[in-house]
Amino acid sequence: MTDATPDQPVLDTDRLLAYVADLELEVDRLRRQSRFLEKHAAKSLAHILKLCTAPDPGAPLPTLGEVETAARGLVDVVRDLHDPPGYHPAHDQVVAMAVRPVAEQVFRWQQRLTGARPVELRLELEQDHVEWFPARFRHILGNLMSDALRHRDPAAELGWVAVGLRATPTGYELRVSDNGVGPPEGVDRRVLDLFYRPATRLGAQAAGVAVVRLLVEQSGGSITPVPRAGRGTDYLVTLPRYDLLDYLD
Repeated sequence: MTDATPDQPVLDTDRLLAYVADLELEVDRLRRQSRFLEKHAAKSLAHILKLCTAPDPGAPLPTLGEVETAARGLVDVVRDLHDPPGYHPAHDQVVAMAVRPVAEQVFRWQQRLTGARPVELRLELEQDHVEWFPARFRHILGNLMSDALRHRDPAAELGWVAVGLRATPTGYELRVSDNGVGPPEGVDRRVLDLFYRPATRLGAQAAGVAVVRLLVEQSGGSITPVPRAGRGTDYLVTLPRYDLLDYLD
């Protein structure tokens, strides 16, 4: 807190910076989401129009099932990108969230972005609800899921990403793990550095985990890469507990 005269409001710079970070990330997410949807919709509608256009003489007529499949594919994309109500960062307040629908929606969206369709989401939730910042929680989940999906093991019979959550006396423990290829040896902790860019297939994706660290630490929590035998990545995120009234002015 900074000092202020009786006629001036008190400026909480830490809270303001966290709020600005939330808005910047949300604007970027919505921009990427809009571009993705526009591109996919144009491609789907062009395909449907082609199916409905009279084919060349002698060519087989398209079936209504083909048109329905194409249309349902577009509807599925729109459904995956639909945000649950009440999770806008402009509220800048702690709300009670059901974790399962948020995790499932974020996972489907990250699957769309990365093209990682044959990957299973495993929810291991000891705690079904959290009282936290909705946009910040979504971005933490999204970046960790994106990192896991981008480093999935193409040789694995079934790829999976697991999300665990449990309550602690002071907050929550969020764990995101996978059975992907994992980071190269010695890189696991350096990917948390915002300015670290490893010369490996991690590439720019390392920035996503660094963003998670920024959001978590701004909120008073921590993120730790947990060593695990074999392949894969395991991140443990501690989130402090807030009262629902803490961020209501």
